[in-house]
Amino acid sequence: MRRILFILISCLAVSVVSVSCDNDEVDSPVLTDAEYPRIFGRWPEKDKKGNLGEFSTALDKVLYINVQYTPSQYCEGIWYIDNVEVHRGVGFRFVPPAEGRFHVKLVVKTPKYETSREAIIKVGKPTQDP
Repeated sequence: MRRILFILISCLAVSVVSVSCDNDEVDSPVLTDAEYPRIFGRWPEKDKKGNLGEFSTALDKVLYINVQYTPSQYCEGIWYIDNVEVHRGVGFRFVPPAEGRFHVKLVVKTPKYETSREAIIKVGKPTQDP
């Protein structure tokens, strides 16, 4: 009898603990326009000599660069290819116009601050013969 009572009390205690730990609220920080913008996502690192990292693609392939930035409600991302603005937004789709090297720059701005990332897009020979 004591054993059954002990098992019942143990089950009750475990269920109370598991229910009390269930919290669906996410404690997200409150971000304002005074926050310094941050860029998250796949971006190539500089090499040991300090040269810009490289994205590589073939002439017949489209390169997709997807990043996120925060505080997203106050940020604007501007993409440049060879110092010419080509896109505004989170992701970037690059259709290579020719073989060669292209300088890509992402500038993320809030009303007070800005940050940027730069890389080289190296476009090689097509994967399929013409």
